[in-house]
Amino acid sequence: MFKRALITTAILAATASSAFATTTIGGATLIDTATVNSGTVSPTAYLSYVSGGNGATGWADGSTYGITGISAASAMATADHNWLQYDPAIVVYSATALSSVLAIPAIDHGWTSGNTGEFWESFEFRIFGSDSSGALLEEGHITNVWAKGVDDSSALKNADDWTTQWSFTGAYNYFAVVSGDRLVGGFYSPGEGEIDAIAAIPEPETYAMLLAGLGLLGFVAQRRKLQETV
Repeated sequence: MFKRALITTAILAATASSAFATTTIGGATLIDTATVNSGTVSPTAYLSYVSGGNGATGWADGSTYGITGISAASAMATADHNWLQYDPAIVVYSATALSSVLAIPAIDHGWTSGNTGEFWESFEFRIFGSDSSGALLEEGHITNVWAKGVDDSSALKNADDWTTQWSFTGAYNYFAVVSGDRLVGGFYSPGEGEIDAIAAIPEPETYAMLLAGLGLLGFVAQRRKLQETV
């Protein structure tokens, strides 16, 4: 009876685990359910560097890389294919609390068409909602992936393929980027990896507020025009 109960428990556990959907992109299978977008994404603002990283900075084009020696803040300032390497964790800051962020990778080698070579390169980090100390408060999960990243025109364009949106249940002003991944069969980055930038993306409520604001401005302008013609 006890053995039968154990077998039943094991079957139920296996069934439950298989019920969680995953997303396969190239050679990588995420433990998350994400929407895969074929084009590029445009960040609205870049989060500012606070602390962390091991001091190594460089550039990447997907198949090769070089060392630049620029500052950590400069490497993280924008999506320019300049990366900062971790560990230690890289902490970034947003003046507005965010419940999702855009992570722009810096694929420094192994890129192939469709990015199926060293497939973990695009996903070799994890992002946590944090505080200014870098405390790991909540691990995000990947909800969107953009196959062509932010840049699809420059000579370095392959380096940011598979840019990801990380979403959280809470809203944070600080985020920590650490080594690791959210892949089935990981850990693919046990101690180091590169990140180009962390950015903000419009939240659904931001779109709603923007549209409402534009509508209000249109109403005011139309009313003023009517008053002027009377």
